[in-house]
Amino acid sequence: TFQSSFSSQRFLLHTSRLLSAENATDIHQFKKQDLKGDYPSSPRRRQYRYYFLSIAAGALIGAIYTLRQSQKYEGLMPEYISNSELLERQAMEARPLPPPVTKHVTFDKPPKQNFPFKLTLYQYVTCPYCCKVRAYLNYYRIPYDIVEVNSVMRSETKWSIYKKVPVVVVEDEQIQLNDSSMIISSIESYLRMPTKTFKNISKLYQSIIDKDEKGKLSFNYPNKYFLVEPLLNDQIDPTKQVQTEKTKHDAIDNKIQPIENTQPSTSFFAKLFSKSKPEREHGLINIGSGNVTTNKETSSQTSYSKSSEQYKLERQWREWVDTKFVHTLSPNIYCTLRQSLNSFRWFSKAGDWEQIFPWYQRWIIVYTGAIIMRGVAGRLKKKHNLNDNVRLSLYECANEWIKAVGVKDFLGGSEPNLADLNVYGVLTAIQGCEAFQDLMNNTKIQPWFERMKHLVEPHFADNHIRAIT
Repeated sequence: TFQSSFSSQRFLLHTSRLLSAENATDIHQFKKQDLKGDYPSSPRRRQYRYYFLSIAAGALIGAIYTLRQSQKYEGLMPEYISNSELLERQAMEARPLPPPVTKHVTFDKPPKQNFPFKLTLYQYVTCPYCCKVRAYLNYYRIPYDIVEVNSVMRSETKWSIYKKVPVVVVEDEQIQLNDSSMIISSIESYLRMPTKTFKNISKLYQSIIDKDEKGKLSFNYPNKYFLVEPLLNDQIDPTKQVQTEKTKHDAIDNKIQPIENTQPSTSFFAKLFSKSKPEREHGLINIGSGNVTTNKETSSQTSYSKSSEQYKLERQWREWVDTKFVHTLSPNIYCTLRQSLNSFRWFSKAGDWEQIFPWYQRWIIVYTGAIIMRGVAGRLKKKHNLNDNVRLSLYECANEWIKAVGVKDFLGGSEPNLADLNVYGVLTAIQGCEAFQDLMNNTKIQPWFERMKHLVEPHFADNHIRAIT
């Protein structure tokens, strides 16, 4: 009993000493950390603290960026919604002059019709919408300058609030024209009814500008498929008579009826309504329900003679090009990584990128663009409900177009109309790609395409006058 009690006392004494030593160590460490202003924390707590700090810093940076974007055009919103010319005028003032022109397009024959204004086209060489504009200008042999835009850097169009291409600048009046269909309609309207200044035409194509939550601007041109008649005091030749449709809204509502009898009716109601004049909405009336006549016509001038139904058909197919046909192109030329890379290599060759862009920019555009567009092609296929085999969707559109043309040489008859030029221009955007050759071999569109090419391209010449460094 004595030995056991003695052993127990020694064990308790030894244990108490160990505990007192550990407590002293802990107290010493706590005092040390307290003097440094820190508190004991586990590695896991420190790790969580770093996570929280990172999240807070990211949230702060994101909040600052979002605030700056939302306030980017703050204060201008009500003003430029009611007057869209404000931002465009400010952009034109910020535009570098002279522009970095890469090509000057000329022709070996005079224009089909006189267009006295100098044009500068900002473009991507193989953008379908830019190709539409070039096809139109080449067909009418209207000289123009080209500024090739770097599709990655976009430094050539940073001055513009309209962040897409094509952009056409009327240099004589410093007017910016956006959207391929609006550009074509405004120039066509001028050729049919010349005005004292081109602004008298462009002001009839006012844009509607909206801004989303991120501060991104979107542009909409409600009249872009319509040809307009300027006010009488704006016209160069007021004696030039044009039979017009009723109003823009009547045309949109499909209330247009073809003119079958040009002889005046003897009925009372016909005489009563024949005296009424078509209503104007801010000077906007669509040209296209009858004949355009002039007192003095020369052989160099074009006589427009189209029925209301022909103009309606032209508008319908112009819109079809923008809303359906053009959306089948990208999924077809970027459907595999190999085809995507080959397409960009052809873009480089067609656009003479070797002469325009430095090698490193060209390398970035070709290889980065090919990879990005391969991914985009899949999303576009789903977005526009194309067939799993996207070639079939391309063939269907081509067959639909040829069926509309029928036995005629062109949709416009013996001469191409604006819809013919739009379809041809869009197709030229892919004519160096594998998809284009498949289209020619598997549909009946090639004869029509060759007829268009014979009319649009023979007198076309582009001259390099400057290279971007």
